[in-house]
Amino acid sequence: MFKLAISGGIIIGKRFSVCRDERFLALVEVLRSADATFGHLEGTICDPHAPEVYPAAEAGWTWIRMPPRFAEELVWAGYNILSHASNHCLDYMYGGLYETWKALQEAGLPYAGTGRNLREARRPAYFDAGNRRVALVSSSSSTTDWARAADGKGDDGGRPGANQIRMIYRVDEQTAQSVRDLAVKMGWWLTEVDDDLMLNPPGLHNTVFRFTVSREPGFSGVSAMADPADVAANLASIREAKQRADFVVFHIHNHEWDPAAGLSHPPEFIRRLARDCIDAGADVFVAEGAHALLRGIEIYRGKPIFYDPGDLFKDGNSKIRPLSEYYWMRGRSEETGKWHVITVEAAGFAEKQKLPVPVHPPGGYNTGKVLAVIVPVCEFDDEGRLRQIRIHPATHLSGTFGLRGLPGLESGEEARKIIDYLGELSVPFGTRIEFDNGTGLIRVEPEA
Repeated sequence: MFKLAISGGIIIGKRFSVCRDERFLALVEVLRSADATFGHLEGTICDPHAPEVYPAAEAGWTWIRMPPRFAEELVWAGYNILSHASNHCLDYMYGGLYETWKALQEAGLPYAGTGRNLREARRPAYFDAGNRRVALVSSSSSTTDWARAADGKGDDGGRPGANQIRMIYRVDEQTAQSVRDLAVKMGWWLTEVDDDLMLNPPGLHNTVFRFTVSREPGFSGVSAMADPADVAANLASIREAKQRADFVVFHIHNHEWDPAAGLSHPPEFIRRLARDCIDAGADVFVAEGAHALLRGIEIYRGKPIFYDPGDLFKDGNSKIRPLSEYYWMRGRSEETGKWHVITVEAAGFAEKQKLPVPVHPPGGYNTGKVLAVIVPVCEFDDEGRLRQIRIHPATHLSGTFGLRGLPGLESGEEARKIIDYLGELSVPFGTRIEFDNGTGLIRVEPEA
C-alpha cells in the first residue's frame, strides 16, 4: 500500500510550527502520515532586502512573500514535493524567484513548474519515498506573459519563469467580427492569418490576445482552449516522467471557471486537459487556484482528477508590510463625484473590505456554498493501482492572528456538510462519495 496526500494552495506568510491548536495538529498529522505529500507553493520565499528582490509591477493581486526559512515550516508540516507555477511565482521578480529556489533546495524540497528557462520549468521533479518514486510536472494557465519562461536562441539566453499554458479563444464568426470592431474602436493592433486573430495594445506586440474562428457545425459564442503546442510539450514531460517514476502527478494552477456554471466548476479546457494528461501517463491530476474554494472530483480510467481541493493555508493578510498598490479599488472621486480606479493608502487591511464586489464571476472569490478545503489521501495497492481516496475535510481557523488562515480538521456534522457539498460538486463527473467516520470515501475499481 502506498499513500499520496494532496493539498491545494499554500498562501500564508508566517510560522505555523509553533501552533498548538488541536484541530490544526490533527490536520498536520494527515499530511505527515502519507508516504508522499504534495502541495502548491503560492508565491515566493525571500528576504525583501536581498539583492534584486523587489515587487513586480504586475502581480496576481497582492504580492505573496513568505519569510526566510519558510521552507523548513513546510518540511515540518510533512510536505516533500511542491508545485510552483502560478500567477504569483514572480511577484518579487527574478531575485525573489532565485531566493525561493535556494530556500527549497536547502530544505531538500523538490519542486516543479519554474526554472531558468522553459525546458527547465517543464522538467519533472522527483521524490523517492521508500521503494516508490513520485514525479511532478507543474504548470499554470493563469500567469502573465512576461512571467513565462523561455528557451534561449541564437545570441539570446533563456528567460527564467513559469511553465505557462497559454490560452486561445475559439469564437464564432459573429463574435470574431465583434473582436475586430472593438480593436478598431480601441485603437489596438489587429493581425489576421487565416482563421486566427491576434490582438494587442499599441507597442506591446508580445502581449497578445489570441482568437481562432471555429468552423465547427453548431458552434456559437466563445470557448477557451489551451494552446495545443503548450499542451503537447507538457504531455511529453508526463511521458518522460512515467519512464522514471512509479507515480506521476500533473498540476495546473488555474483561476478560470465555467462561465455558465460559475466559479465552483472547472472550465471545459481544464476537463479536457485532465483527461489528456491521464491518457499520457499521469496517475493524478491536480488543478487548484480558483479560490472558490472547492471543486469536484472525477475518476477517469481509474485515476483521480481533483479540480480544486481548495487553498489549504490561506492568509494573504499575514504579510506585515504590504504595498499600497495592494489596495487598488474602484472608488468615487471627491472632486468630480465620478467612479474611477484609485489607490488607497492604508496602514491596515481594513481598506480591503471596501473593494467592490465583481459583476462576474458573481460575488468573486470564496463564493462556494460551503467554504471549506480538503486533504485527499490516495491509496494505491502494491501493483500501483488506485483503490480508494480518503478525503479529510477542514476549514480555516479564526480568532487570534496566529490562528488565522491555518486549516483545522473538521468532524461530526460540519464534516458531513463539507463531504455532502463535495459530493454535490462531483455529481457531474459521476463520482460517488460516501461519508465514513468523519471523512469522505471514494472506492475505486481499477481498470482491468
